[in-house]
Amino acid sequence: MKRTFLILLSILSLTFSAQGRQPHQGYRGFLEWSNNMHSETFGYLGNHGNIYLYRENCFFTGVSTTHGYQINPYFFIGGGLDLEYCHKSEHWLAALYLNSRYDMHLGNFTPYADVRLGASLTEGAGVYFSPTIGYRFNWGRKVGLNLGVGLTLAGYKTEHFEGTGTDEGGYQIQYTGTKNHVRANFSFRAGIDF
Repeated sequence: MKRTFLILLSILSLTFSAQGRQPHQGYRGFLEWSNNMHSETFGYLGNHGNIYLYRENCFFTGVSTTHGYQINPYFFIGGGLDLEYCHKSEHWLAALYLNSRYDMHLGNFTPYADVRLGASLTEGAGVYFSPTIGYRFNWGRKVGLNLGVGLTLAGYKTEHFEGTGTDEGGYQIQYTGTKNHVRANFSFRAGIDF
């Protein structure tokens, strides 16, 4: 137990003492391992008109790449592509986005804030919005390691049906069109900038 505590303390001290040089003006690119997790409630209608609900967790994993221009040591603007897949539900999350990022330099502490805004291209298309906060580690002369957590909102469309009771005691289901929805995901990203 004491040894584990000392290892964790050492890792924590390295985290806060790592020198993270600010990026320089010009081209800057990112390659990240992207992960999104959400939990969703589904329902279905049973034989006797009873509604049954169940909860399903889905873990999306994949890659994202962003390329753009570093305006000064603090501000970045660019665009990118995010591709992730959930094996459990066999769904894709694909998005094209514009990206803005603010790199801070507070002594040796180098946090960042990142916002992605664009279009989700799967499940009927919709909005894609993903704010992230994280920490940048200097990993050489021009390369940085980035770790971040955030929230991803991905829009999608579904077909909508409504059920009504009939005079004979039965049940009738009618198609009422498509509806727009937004799925909220907890996000984790790890990657490099160059």
